[in-house]
Order: sequence, then structure tokens, then C-alpha cells
Amino acid sequence: MNTKMLFELNDRPPLVTTLFASFQHVLAVFGGVIAVPLIVSLGMGLGIKDTSYLISSSLIISGVATLIQINRIGPIGSGLLSIQGTSFTFIGPLIYSYIILKDGYSPQEALGIIMGCCAACAFCMIVLGQFVHKLQHAITTNVSGATVILIGVSLVWTTFINLQRDYNQISESGENAWWVFVLAALVLGITFLLSRSKQPLLRISSVTIGLIIGFILAWVLGLVNFTPLQNLEFFFLPHPGYFPFGFDIKIFFILLPIFIISATEAVGDLSATAKLSGLPLGNRAYWERIRGGVSGDALNSFIAAVFSTFPNTSFSQNNGVIRLTGVCSRYVGIYTACMLIVLGVFPIVGGIFIIMPGSVLYGATALMFFLVFLSGLNIVESGAVEVKSWPLVGVAVVVGIAASFITPHLEFLPKWLATLLQFPISTGAIVAMLMEVFRPKKILGSRQPA
Repeated sequence: MNTKMLFELNDRPPLVTTLFASFQHVLAVFGGVIAVPLIVSLGMGLGIKDTSYLISSSLIISGVATLIQINRIGPIGSGLLSIQGTSFTFIGPLIYSYIILKDGYSPQEALGIIMGCCAACAFCMIVLGQFVHKLQHAITTNVSGATVILIGVSLVWTTFINLQRDYNQISESGENAWWVFVLAALVLGITFLLSRSKQPLLRISSVTIGLIIGFILAWVLGLVNFTPLQNLEFFFLPHPGYFPFGFDIKIFFILLPIFIISATEAVGDLSATAKLSGLPLGNRAYWERIRGGVSGDALNSFIAAVFSTFPNTSFSQNNGVIRLTGVCSRYVGIYTACMLIVLGVFPIVGGIFIIMPGSVLYGATALMFFLVFLSGLNIVESGAVEVKSWPLVGVAVVVGIAASFITPHLEFLPKWLATLLQFPISTGAIVAMLMEVFRPKKILGSRQPA
């Protein structure tokens, strides 16, 4: 049963109601928007200048992307209250791509190649987005679920490795490093408790609140150094080509499957938003909105690459806010987008999180990464009985992980192939897609003509 909306898609709520609902959306997505560039920057070992640029640019581009998505310009955009943000799906692939490139290129050149490949993938998705209804025959819940499971496993594992690295670095300097795991555990516990709260607002904004509480705890413990903030500019605007475009075919093929999977996840998020908005599902107008939404994600990711930040996608958190507020008006999205842009133009906002100890960030996001893993399981379980195949999912996950361990020892493989196979997420996704395509048709009863 649909939640009864107080204000429908094209209604204009009173200003106070609009501002309140918009602020709830900002609270829900802010942690996710800034966490991705923060985690990627930490994983790449970037300096404060580049990290600050990526965070501020992510906030501004998320706002611009939201405006494009909700206003439905021609065939681009869903026309729904769909907030855009930097996707967690890309964290592992982006860091892995940088690690591959950093030995042969400077950090600026490596990031330029990644941005160029993201732009190329986004352009491909603008074209493929027009056939999204056909892509779903190959990219089923099995494929999406297997990929998301691998993403979750990789992110959780990477989080623990990073915590161990921080602990070792502090210990080697002769300082007591006990607080690394304790602080991470405290922030993880706080975020978990908030996510289980009976208050919907606390659940929805648990990550953002967890990050803020974690920052305050670190400050109280004397673990925050405010000095780097003195070097930040007061006002910021992103500019094209901050990381000049490059291209590498290996990076392109590592990222492209993730773009495709992200598009199928967006279909689910946009469908949920359409349902909440009281719009029928499955008809021609529905598929036009879905195609527009997927194409909007792709165009927004292209714009993000041009302005040297990471791919954008439709966030699922805003559906929870719509249920909470009873407002699905797209005009709320306009105010939300403007708030994100305003937050981005003042680098001090992102700077506060840049000086945050890594243990706080990892503690707040560890729960999110575990939920990504559970989300993958739920995606598979949500598939129709005649489509769902846990053996297929299991094989794809095992092959993806096994290939990442075995490939480095297979010296006879061409370097480009070894590079691709060592990344478990894209390998698992490709294996799952191939298995899905070549499954006997009689097993997939729902694909046969009625």
C-alpha cells in the first residue's frame, strides 16, 4: 500500500514545509556524498588540497545533478524527487584503478585517467540507458546482487585493513594507538544504535549524525588538528579539467561493469520513488521516466568527470525521507539541491571532515558497508522464483574473490588481463552476466512468452 502523501509530485508546499523537508533530505544524503571522496582520497593517499577539491566539488555537482534529474530536461531526468550523490558502489573500483596507475603516473595524471575513463563510461551509459528495459534481461537480480555482495565484502575488508594500517603507523611513531580501534568501535556503535532507533529521522540520518558525534569525540580526546583549515579558501567553485583527462583501456573495462550495475540499482530506486509518488509502474510513461532517470545519472556522471569528481547516481535514502515527511514534491528537490550547492561552495564544510581521524570515518561507514553486503543478499532474494539462482550468485562471488588471489601467481597471463582479473568486483559481475545470458531458457520461465 502506498504511503499517503501530504503534497504530491507537482504540488508547491508552503515555504516552511519545503525548507523542513529539504533539510531532512540533506541530512540523509550529506554523509554519503562526502564519505565517498573522503574514503577514496584516504585510499589514494591524496593531500588536503586535492581532497578538499573532491569533497566540495562532489557537493556542488550533486546539487547540480539533482536539479537536472528532477526537472526532466527533454529525455534526460526522471522528473521525480530523486536526490543525486556520489555512489559507494565506485569506491573499490576507483581506489583499485588508482593503485594500478600510480606507479607509472603522477597522482594528477592518474586521477585524470580515471576521470577520463569515467567520462567514457558515462557516455556509453547515456546510449545504453535508452535500452534499460532490455538490459534487465541480462542484468538480473542475480547479477546485481552478486556484484553488490562483492562490493560490500571488499569495502568491509578494506575498512579493517585501513584501521590496522592507521594503528601500525601510530604505534611505529611511539604513540599509544589504542584509541584507533576504540574510537572506531564507539562511532560504529553509535551509528548502529541510531540506525535502529524508533525515530525515523534518526534512522535516516544515522551516518551523518554518527560522523558529527565521532568528530566531537575525537576533538574532546585531543585528536583533531585544526591547523590545515587555515590554508583553505573561503569560497570555492569547481572548474573543468582540474585533473586533465586521460584514458586507459584497462581502467575503462574495470569501471564499465560497475556503471552498468549502478544503472540497474538506479532502476530500483527510481521505481520506488515513482511508487511513492503515486505513479503507475510498468506502463509507457513509467519506462520513459526510468530511461530519463538512468540517462540523467549517466549525464550527471559525465558532468562530474568533467569537473573532476566521482560518478553520480540516484540515492535510495531520499525514499525514506519521502515516507517520513509525506512530501514527494519535486520542488523540495530544488531546495535540497541548492542547499548542497551552498554547502559545497564553502570549503570549510568539507574541511571539518578532512581533519577528522580516519578511525572516525571508518567507524561510521563500516556499518554502511556491511549493509551494502546485506543489500546484495536482499537483491538476490527479491528476485522472482523462476529467476533467482543462489548457485549462480555463489559461483560469481567465489570466482571473483578466487581470481583476485590466484591471478598474481599466473605469470603467463598478459598484464592487461591480469589487471582486470585481479579486481574481484568487475570479474564477478562479468562472470554473473555471462552465466545469466547462457542459462537454459526453460529455467527462466518468466522470460518466456505467455
